[in-house]
Amino acid sequence: MSNAISPSSKKDLATSVKLPTFVIIGGSKSGTHWINECLREHPEVYLTKEVHEIFFFDRYFSRGLEWYARYFEGSSKYSAVGDITPTYLASSHAAPNLHEIIPEAKLFVSIRNPVTRAWSKYLHAWRKGDIPPNTSLREACQLAPEIIADGQTFRCLKSWRELFRDDQINLLILDDAKSDPLSFIQRIFSIVGVDDSFVPLKVDQRSNEHSSPRSMLLARFAFRLSRLLHRSRLHSIVQFAKKIGLRNVVLKGSADKSKDPVFTDEDREWLKAHFVADVRKLSALMDRDLAVLWGLE
Repeated sequence: MSNAISPSSKKDLATSVKLPTFVIIGGSKSGTHWINECLREHPEVYLTKEVHEIFFFDRYFSRGLEWYARYFEGSSKYSAVGDITPTYLASSHAAPNLHEIIPEAKLFVSIRNPVTRAWSKYLHAWRKGDIPPNTSLREACQLAPEIIADGQTFRCLKSWRELFRDDQINLLILDDAKSDPLSFIQRIFSIVGVDDSFVPLKVDQRSNEHSSPRSMLLARFAFRLSRLLHRSRLHSIVQFAKKIGLRNVVLKGSADKSKDPVFTDEDREWLKAHFVADVRKLSALMDRDLAVLWGLE
């Protein structure tokens, strides 16, 4: 694959496109949707309006740089340009791909208690029909090993730390956002180089909360259709469907969890065993006792 923008396109793109100056690479189910919403409010930050997550460096790298650059048309006047795709962190090839294209980018990882993150990831797969309706947590982890693997942050960081300088990789603990959301988001503003006194309207709002499906069959169909449309870059159709309220046809309110799987103490202890060693290493890297913070020891 050639990553160069074709000569005929360079002229058109040169005056309007700035590739990302920062990338939020992870982690999935770790508050990145909320971060995305807050960053979109900042007048000096550019994020594409087409879609929340682009998936270029892990899923669509073969489509080429010109395909990626089109998401940033009109970005040249902004101080900071971003790509927020939390699946990059755990990808085996996103790090070298990203380093090839934007080696000086500022990187961010939002880190959540891996036990609660894994349960959230399991519910996400259950809600979207990616696993059979009556699949237990342990069965789901066999069908979808990434439920656990993607939460082993220290291990996932290895390929990134081999390619990028330590001062490029910014590790954020989601618990800090819960205790002081404004300071958390303003720290990101400061690092990406925009006015860090800006206060987003959504800074105190919860985002992307879990909602149960009204029908597992309908949810499976709806989410698979949504993914197909996104892969075809027909993002506007998905956004229109959300705008007219079709999401509420598929999902109940977040308060209705009567038919959701139940997170048992046995499930919690089973998950702890998969994460404690990784969390100890991450604690040493960050000089912060995350195992104690998250009740893993």
